[in-house]
Amino acid sequence: METRLAKFSVRGYRNFRETITIDFTDVHDYSFNRECVANGIIMKMGIYGNNGEGKSNLGLALFDIVRLLTDKNIDPGAVSPGIFLNVDDETHAADFHYAFKRGKDMIEFSYSKKAETTLKAEMLSVNGKPVYSYDYERKEFLEEDLKSINIASLNFEYLQDGLSILRYIANNTVQDDKSPVRTIMDFVYHMLWFRYIPDNGYIGLETGSLNLDDWIIENGYVEDFERFLRQVCGLDINFTVASINDVSGSRRLLVEKHRQGILLFSLVASNGTKAAELFYFWSKRFGNVSFLFMDEFDAYFHHTLALEIIRMLKEHSSMQAVFTTHNTALMGNEILRPDCYMILSGGTLRSFVESAKGREIREGHNLEKIYRSGGIDG
Repeated sequence: METRLAKFSVRGYRNFRETITIDFTDVHDYSFNRECVANGIIMKMGIYGNNGEGKSNLGLALFDIVRLLTDKNIDPGAVSPGIFLNVDDETHAADFHYAFKRGKDMIEFSYSKKAETTLKAEMLSVNGKPVYSYDYERKEFLEEDLKSINIASLNFEYLQDGLSILRYIANNTVQDDKSPVRTIMDFVYHMLWFRYIPDNGYIGLETGSLNLDDWIIENGYVEDFERFLRQVCGLDINFTVASINDVSGSRRLLVEKHRQGILLFSLVASNGTKAAELFYFWSKRFGNVSFLFMDEFDAYFHHTLALEIIRMLKEHSSMQAVFTTHNTALMGNEILRPDCYMILSGGTLRSFVESAKGREIREGHNLEKIYRSGGIDG
């Protein structure tokens, strides 16, 4: 049974002093591009907003749960000291709330942090019924129904500072397939956030640093990568492979050989082509991804390449995917639909439908023209 993220909200984090919510259940009655929605949940979403509105911060906030519950990779830019809490928030805490839909069940997980690694409170509920509520400052349960997840005998005396109750339960008990603990952990373990700018940063799914050339070669994808560049990017490149004479023993893709030396793909490729290689690398893992967030993925892409990548995303029907962009050429009913485009403005996230100043948005409307002409709020 598939698990989806139904809602996410955060407050007190970075530039979000007030609560901001992504509501994946805010689905409207459109009869086109139905593959963008599944069982009342938005599966593909694009987020627009002016510079500085917090598009990147929203993605980082959403992926804070990966840091909390796993040892998966965390992008260095996501954990810069001193920029975790909103400086104007008087509670001096950041609150995170996730609602997961699994079949008919709604599993809600919330926690509050005083700092990046300092928990203040944590709560888990199923269909509105609390499983537990824990106060980390008092080190006690305020509410608990631990029998409902078969852990009544688990000893919390040795819970380490900074360790999530949910993670502690997952690591020290055997949970069945229907357990809300397992449901959340399985989803979070397969979340992925990535960006090309500035350093191929990523959160989740994997651990360690990435060498894209070496991975493509090691897995026998050289010809497939050539095909991707030709069919998706319009680039006709033939590669050869060479070993690098260093202690790593890694291999690199060569574009050409010359009498006086070689041309390494990583040195001569444009920023757009390198960004395409990064997308190709992660796209090979999309079958194992529960939730994807691509931050300004098309910063170096021509709009036709960006459009082709969105089309590729839509082919992965079981994966929820969110992308942030400034490219209005990606805003159209032939690509997604009005309830799948979000506008971030003034700390509020609203769909194109809700932002259209009372105007009814239909399939035949040109969303890009309406947006660029100021026909929506934000």
